[in-house]
Amino acid sequence: MGNTTGYMNKLFAVARIKWTCIIRNASIMVGPILTVGMVWMYKVLYGSMVDGELPPILTGIILSLGISMNICMDGFMMVGMAIAEEKEKHTLRVLMTSSVTGAQYFVGSILFPFVITVAVNFVVLLISQVSIEYVSIPAFFLISVTASLISCVLGMIVGICASNQMNASLIAYPLLMVFMMIPILGNMSEAVRKVSGFLFTGVLTEMTDCFANETRYVVKPLDVAVLVGELIISVLVFLILYKKNGYEKD
Repeated sequence: MGNTTGYMNKLFAVARIKWTCIIRNASIMVGPILTVGMVWMYKVLYGSMVDGELPPILTGIILSLGISMNICMDGFMMVGMAIAEEKEKHTLRVLMTSSVTGAQYFVGSILFPFVITVAVNFVVLLISQVSIEYVSIPAFFLISVTASLISCVLGMIVGICASNQMNASLIAYPLLMVFMMIPILGNMSEAVRKVSGFLFTGVLTEMTDCFANETRYVVKPLDVAVLVGELIISVLVFLILYKKNGYEKD
């Protein structure tokens, strides 16, 4: 019991350090606020243009944009820039040579960003004006949680590879373009839509499109394979980079 308590205390100590880093960094905290604000702004803007209830295509665009921005911009950047800030201030190496294990550091680093990302997904869903009766809450929860977790792990990869916060932004930019823009452009091109189906953000976007078009979403085997596969791949890549950079204790 004592070992378990000590383990959890160290994990939450890392999480508190990360939370302090996040709330003190305006460039990190602005992401979730900007996402919710943009979804609300687009809903009001499009609502004034159509003078009434939004058509499904506009609702789908708003919801897909909000979810994609949250998963990519917020998930990647909150984790990645927090780690990059530690590296920039030379505190990461000190932390990793202390009694904190790699697993404690990993979970503690993504804990609060993960919770925030999942919460913002639900906020975006609620304010996007989607008909809730067509929303499968269990499916949305499971896919949102998995996608948010993948996003946070990718943020860990960004942070490990970056030397400072500016470098983290540069590294994250190509990931943002791939995982955010391809699903959005998939609504305009069938070829791009097929590619989008093999991205975890594409699975999430396809589900939200079903909600917006008031059709029932059914989880396909390919969706499960994409989500589980990309989660495993992202974790393995992180572990390889983690050891390569010398953070793994002997």
